Amino acid sequence: MLQNNLKYYWGLPDTSVSFCEKKYDNIYWIAEYNNTISAIPYVLVGIIFLFTKIKKIGFCMILLGFSTMLMHGTLRNYAQLLDESTLLIISFETLKLLDKRFKYIFLAPAIAIYIMLNENFFIFLSTFIGMQITIVYKVYYKEKSFPQRILSSLYVFFFILAAIFWYIDQTFCKYIGNKPFHALWHINTCIAMFYGYANLIID
Repeated sequence: MLQNNLKYYWGLPDTSVSFCEKKYDNIYWIAEYNNTISAIPYVLVGIIFLFTKIKKIGFCMILLGFSTMLMHGTLRNYAQLLDESTLLIISFETLKLLDKRFKYIFLAPAIAIYIMLNENFFIFLSTFIGMQITIVYKVYYKEKSFPQRILSSLYVFFFILAAIFWYIDQTFCKYIGNKPFHALWHINTCIAMFYGYANLIID
């Protein structure tokens, strides 16, 4: 029993999605070391945006960083709920910045439905992907200056690159072994968000 507690410091993993990284391999109290520390850039970039006109986005990015660290550090469902809820909230806040027709009245029911159906990861994934596609559409086809077009292109490039790393981690785990592809998802989405939100600052 003692050995089992040492192996699973936070208890048996019960997230609805798994990742390739070997569990509790570096530090006995961090379930996925690389996936955990690679979330720190979200916090750092979020702090930068706290001092701009998109303070809410900055706060959401800081919350995303800590919730992502919590999920990968524990691999527990309660942490996954916080992490994925934060992803939906920051996506909604982004859509609201791009289109004022998005009202907060729609956010609470969406989060509630997600929480009720959270055992099915596809529910979250399809919702998140749908929101990201809408964001890309609104960003990319919005009238903008040349610097904004460059920032938009960088945003799309790094987000697509991140999605490739995420797909590899989820699909080819038995081939790639303990490679930190999901950590690369974190790093590249953070870079994408930096360029994307910088675009909104100079709007």
